[in-house]
Amino acid sequence: MTPRRPRWVWPIGALLAVNALLLAYVVALSTLERNEHADRSAPPTPGTPPSPSPKRKSPACTEANLDGVGAGLPAAAARDARKSWRSAVDPVYRAACDQDDPRLAALLEFEGSAEYFHTAPCPECSALEVVTMWRDEFLFDGADLARLLEARPVLGQGGLTFHRGDAVAWFARGTHDVPGQWSGLHPRCDLDDRCTDLT
Repeated sequence: MTPRRPRWVWPIGALLAVNALLLAYVVALSTLERNEHADRSAPPTPGTPPSPSPKRKSPACTEANLDGVGAGLPAAAARDARKSWRSAVDPVYRAACDQDDPRLAALLEFEGSAEYFHTAPCPECSALEVVTMWRDEFLFDGADLARLLEARPVLGQGGLTFHRGDAVAWFARGTHDVPGQWSGLHPRCDLDDRCTDLT
């Protein structure tokens, strides 16, 4: 006659098997998250194409905020000032709302090149690599830019400044020949001394 096993052996064995499966799952998940974080934090190498933008849902957009622009001017001059600034700000706002990274990249080519965009982090990077860097390194995407442009701007001698949290965007004042245009963006102004000096 074979000895009978105690009843508690089967539940303990099943519990150990479940724990081993859970541990394997947690380790696999942790490794995957670590690899994704490393991929996101690695700066783009000049000359390599940026990672494609994932399709994202557009935020509920209204319009860029131009409150206070033209204040103190006669009504017709104030209207002209808002119209002029809207022609510079609205294309950026619409591209941000649509989460359209290629269009944002085209708009940041200040004076025809990303290297002249005030806050481009590397002269060798393409405009699309700069936009990708904002998204992947600073977790600052089109939705964040749209919210930034919904903040009340400050109009100064050099142009229009939008500030929300640690993010700052600049639009350069135009001339009679050249319209105003998007000239700078710091997703994290607090991390750059040049930015904190300007704001």
